[in-house]
Amino acid sequence: MSFLDIEAGGKLVPPVRRQQDDPSEALAAGVFQINTALSSFKRLLRTLGTPKDTPALREKLHKTRQHIGKLAKETAAKLKTASDHAQNDSASPQQKVTGAKLAKDFQAVLVEFQNAQKTAQELEKYYAPFVVPQAAF
Repeated sequence: MSFLDIEAGGKLVPPVRRQQDDPSEALAAGVFQINTALSSFKRLLRTLGTPKDTPALREKLHKTRQHIGKLAKETAAKLKTASDHAQNDSASPQQKVTGAKLAKDFQAVLVEFQNAQKTAQELEKYYAPFVVPQAAF
């Protein structure tokens, strides 16, 4: 539908999304969510040792780390479901290849998260959070 159709009185209808029973979609979504959260974690990690390094930032870093761990557990369960589905004879070769690629992506993002966690531990140990002294009244 174009803008001309809408101006002519046509209704704007959102595109219909197909509902699939393909577990690889859920796995892809999980990998995407972990990757997005990992980007946020790394962004927070870059502020360690700067004046923005506060106890609140450390708390946010900790919560983000826990969130990624939770997402990883959920995605691992989705990977198992996708793997079980791929073992069935009903799965097409393309679905099997897609599942293998997603498993490889999942493994890569977990390795990247582990490396980021090691870096975070080193930086948190090396730098103390910046605490603003409060004036005595």
